[in-house]
Amino acid sequence: MVSHVWSILTNRESLWVAWIHSYRLKGRNFWECKSVPNCCWSWRKLLQLRPLIRSFCWSKLGNGRDTSVWYDNWSGISPLSSFLSSRTITREGFSLQATVADLSSNGSWLWPAAWRDTYRVLIQLDQVQRDANNQDCLLWKDGDEVSDYSSSGVWNSIRISDPEVNWHSIVWFSQCIPRHAFFMWLIMRKKLVTQDKIMYWNYTRTTNMNMMCCLLCYESLDSHDHLFFECKFSAKVWEFIRAKAGMDNVEAKWSAITEWLRQRARSKSADNLVCRLLVAASAYVIWRERNTRFFKNHARPPENICDSICDTVRYRLMGLKFKNTPKVRRLLQRWDIHGALAVDDGG
Repeated sequence: MVSHVWSILTNRESLWVAWIHSYRLKGRNFWECKSVPNCCWSWRKLLQLRPLIRSFCWSKLGNGRDTSVWYDNWSGISPLSSFLSSRTITREGFSLQATVADLSSNGSWLWPAAWRDTYRVLIQLDQVQRDANNQDCLLWKDGDEVSDYSSSGVWNSIRISDPEVNWHSIVWFSQCIPRHAFFMWLIMRKKLVTQDKIMYWNYTRTTNMNMMCCLLCYESLDSHDHLFFECKFSAKVWEFIRAKAGMDNVEAKWSAITEWLRQRARSKSADNLVCRLLVAASAYVIWRERNTRFFKNHARPPENICDSICDTVRYRLMGLKFKNTPKVRRLLQRWDIHGALAVDDGG
């Protein structure tokens, strides 16, 4: 949507932009155009983006003929409309559609001298000079960095960003199973609604929840650490399936498992891929088993859970292509994948 706004601001040659200027703006500046009640949804959404992106749209002055002197960002104190009202501007006989070139002549500004006394910040514009040999240019400015418009640049500027976590590569990777990856993200953020969290939210209900326990092992309350994989039931599942990925020595603790994966996060080997798929599938299937027991009162033995996990990973591997190497062939044989997968030399 910002790309559409940028097309309007730069007056890109297209039928749609021409229509917007003729029927929506009608000579007005995009930044000061008001949203009318009967306008269409798409136009209203474009106008609602203005507070978000206005500070990033920077007009690099050339001759000043394409830059609004009142509404565009072209200096350290602009837009001037932030302190000069429309009434103040028109009362002095200036047009609201005036450009920087219209208000600048021979290196001086044409506004009343009284404005310099009333609005002292205008004195800072004495240092601004136009370049008559070049046209104005609209750029994207994020802090001190100024660049040409790009969708990626806009995204990086306006999105809410946090420091990169060190576990992202074990959750999100191109061969992941999307629902498993999203579930892994919830676990890493400790966002699952486990019994310990419910009691923390509403401590007054503790007396009514004394009978609550993990529905997998029927011992302590379930929690993130307990379910993955300190619970006797889930630990038994983990002890069986970890051998399928060469993780025999990794203990049944979520912190130990994720640390083991994180240390190998940069590896692009097929073995490492299987490890990530297997851990995600294990957590997902165990959580589903927990919910099935809670909501449907239906339980499966650990052996069935292990089979479900292995089948899920196997089916995912059958849909991928790998390099034709002895190590990969041994891996596929270990997962009983033979004629179902075409092994590709350049995969």
